[in-house]
Amino acid sequence: MADTDNSESISLVSVTDMLNYLNLDDTPENNNVLGGLIDQATDFINNSFNSKNLSASQLKADNTYILAVKALVSSLYYDRSMSQGVPAGVQMCITVLQGRYDEWPANQD
Repeated sequence: MADTDNSESISLVSVTDMLNYLNLDDTPENNNVLGGLIDQATDFINNSFNSKNLSASQLKADNTYILAVKALVSSLYYDRSMSQGVPAGVQMCITVLQGRYDEWPANQD
C-alpha cells in the first residue's frame, strides 16, 4: 500500500538541490535559510492542491511539483516578504497541479 501521508515535512527538494539551483555557496547560513524556505514552500504548494492522497514518491516523480517548490524557494530567497505576491510561474505550476490532482464534481449543472 502506498504511503499516502505526505503531511510530514518530507523534503522532496533538498538544500543541496537549492544551493545548485541558485548557484549559492554551501555555508551554514545558506543551509539554514534554504532549509526553512524549503519547508515553507513545500507547505504552501501542498496546500494549494489536493496532495493528501499522494505519496512522497508520486510527488517526487512530478516535475511540475518539484519546479513549483524550487521556483517558490527561489522567489522567497530573493524576496522574503513576497512583495510582488506569488510569482506567475509558481501560479501556473499550481494550476497544472490542481488540474492533475484535484477532484471535480461529475455533474456541474
